[in-house]
Amino acid sequence: MEAKKSMILVSCATFILAVFLTSPCLAGGVRISYPDGRPAANLSVSILVDSRYEFALSTDNNGYFLFPTNDFSAALITAKEPGGAEFIPVTLPARIIASGDTALVLQPLL
Repeated sequence: MEAKKSMILVSCATFILAVFLTSPCLAGGVRISYPDGRPAANLSVSILVDSRYEFALSTDNNGYFLFPTNDFSAALITAKEPGGAEFIPVTLPARIIASGDTALVLQPLL
């Protein structure tokens, strides 16, 4: 009986660990950089998913952020520097985000 309880506990722990490890992979990551190749660190990023849900995020020191969901058809991504400079928004279909890490190069908003 004790062996059965241990096996159930190990199975549950393994399942929970697998869910936590694969969830970020399912969502996809995005790396944002400037035209000269520098990472766009600490940008404010706004994501409008399917014209219904909005997410506010920030890039890390490498210009990277984890996409918050994988349940959408298209997302509008806008970025703003801490100083207020804005960039041209980008619309991406879900299949691009789901394909793995996505790289975006910022273009200044004129």
